[in-house]
Amino acid sequence: MKKRTLIAVLAGLVVFATMFALAATLGGITSADVGADDTTVASCDSDGVTTSYGTAWDAVDQRFEITTVTVGGVSDACDGDTLSVTLTNASGAQIGAGSMTIPTSAATSHTVTLSTGASAELTEGVHVLISS
Repeated sequence: MKKRTLIAVLAGLVVFATMFALAATLGGITSADVGADDTTVASCDSDGVTTSYGTAWDAVDQRFEITTVTVGGVSDACDGDTLSVTLTNASGAQIGAGSMTIPTSAATSHTVTLSTGASAELTEGVHVLISS
């Protein structure tokens, strides 16, 4: 019985040490990319954006689909960055996505065409990411 207890304790220590070492590698993120840390990531647009949908009837699927998402209020400081849009259903699963490079212009509204139309009925969330 003592041998089993000793093996269990040693296994627990190995798992703890491994998880501690993995967690230590997550610290110190310094880029503008998403990561696991509490570092503040600077944004080119600090006052938020708006979204609206463009829909079309899909005769094959017999439903209305969201084919484009227009993102408005994008700061000119974001010109040249990548604008990505993801649509999700009620459980948070991705059901549509698209991206584009924000053109260098005075425009603050940009339309992203989705690679595959998402069911308008099933769409519950929209996620916008602007990355350099």
